[in-house]
Amino acid sequence: MNALASLAATALIGTERRPPEWPSQDGPLGELLAKITRDQPEKALLQTAGVLATCHLAGWLPTTIGQSTPVALDDVLQAAAAPTLLQTLSGILTDGPTRLQAEAFQKLAAANRTLPHRLLPKALDAGKRSTVLRPHLLPALGHRGTWLAAQNEAWAYAVGGGSESLDDEAWQNGSLDQRKLYLTALRPRDADRARALIAAALTTEGARERATFIECLSTALSLADQDLLETTLTDKSKEARQAALRLLSSLSGSRFMQRMAARLEPCLMMEKKFLRGTVITLEPPAVFVAEWKADLIEEAKPKGLEMGERAWWLLQLVRAVPLKWWEEKTSLKPIELIEWAKKSDWSEALLQGWAAAQSLQQRVEWAEAFLSTQIPQGSSLNVLDLLITLPLAIREKHFLRLLSAADAKQPGSMSALLNRFIDSIPLDSPSLSVDTANTLIQFLKRRVNSGEARHDWLLRTTLVELACIIPPAQFEDCAGGWDITKDDVQPFAEAIARVGIVLDQRKQLHSLGA
Repeated sequence: MNALASLAATALIGTERRPPEWPSQDGPLGELLAKITRDQPEKALLQTAGVLATCHLAGWLPTTIGQSTPVALDDVLQAAAAPTLLQTLSGILTDGPTRLQAEAFQKLAAANRTLPHRLLPKALDAGKRSTVLRPHLLPALGHRGTWLAAQNEAWAYAVGGGSESLDDEAWQNGSLDQRKLYLTALRPRDADRARALIAAALTTEGARERATFIECLSTALSLADQDLLETTLTDKSKEARQAALRLLSSLSGSRFMQRMAARLEPCLMMEKKFLRGTVITLEPPAVFVAEWKADLIEEAKPKGLEMGERAWWLLQLVRAVPLKWWEEKTSLKPIELIEWAKKSDWSEALLQGWAAAQSLQQRVEWAEAFLSTQIPQGSSLNVLDLLITLPLAIREKHFLRLLSAADAKQPGSMSALLNRFIDSIPLDSPSLSVDTANTLIQFLKRRVNSGEARHDWLLRTTLVELACIIPPAQFEDCAGGWDITKDDVQPFAEAIARVGIVLDQRKQLHSLGA
């Protein structure tokens, strides 16, 4: 128990029943504590706890007897010290959106600056709360930041400790979540070792654990994993089997995909017709082959599924075959294949199968093709799945079209779509293009200033998030032009004020290194 915790326990029990254990500290802190007179134990306890708690706010933890604190190395890079910038960074770390915090860390690192020392505890706490921030935070910590992180177990992630570290203790004795984090961290560094640990665990762990560990293979998935995945197709747990099936269906070049393609190939026929060119026809398997069960192809269709058995067999084959296979066999582009499928007697099975394959294989050409037509009903594919697949520039074009359609059809869904679109953009992505940002700003101003959005509570948060991704050229336009004098716009007054604050903070960040 450290000194602060010991004093807290004494305060709860009472100094008469439990005399305080006074901390023994070296250096300036020890000199300060020595000045506290102890003739009144209650007063002395509170004063001592106050000193230790103040140190704790700066990231320091009381040491136990016999421990010593190493000295921090001198930083190679200079800490940001301009008063205005320090105030800006403090505000961002206090209540700024996560995306803005990430940008602050990125700008500091790009300018060869580290975080001001007094802000390190706030920054490390932010990283503790949000794992997505950590890759952006670490380059801005400097030697002082990593030294400070080593003094507090809660910040161990910044020095390679904690449940996300490669400490074998987390794997041997940790909770399921800790073991999952361990494998996820290990896979990019040593995929073979992680695979070996999973293989061993599959022989001893329960069904839930086996399914969870198999899912961890999705990180750094490669053909080297296919033997273990194929073995798992016979696991007693349905969840583990299905997890292995999903990964094999997304693993290009796998034996599993090759077997599926070989089963599907006899179904696809191409015949050259006079004056009509090549005519493509499809005929699903007429009978179910028993050996298919080894690859988890189900003979009986699920209850409630309206398609017939042959269509059900076809769907299962289609969703496990590489989408590229269809392009190579037919010499058709994805959009042409979709149009061909719509005219087929087996359109439902084809389109649902392709949608399932796209959700796993994430092909840009197929994403664009599905966005240009109607997504098959009953499939697990959705608009955001497709948008995320696309490069940002192409994603913006399709998003604006979808946003306009959503607003015309159901205005309330517009802000939800916008919010999910912003969430889909990685924290290290560049800003939106000027044209897209301008279109969104004008679109939202019309909705807010006209009063149409007065009941759209989600849009208040979304406006602030949007301010984090617009390019500098649009800062002034985004900050002004909101008619908050209108009663219908008043509900947005706080959000608009926050937008202005975020934009001012971003201006300061963009001046770094200028």
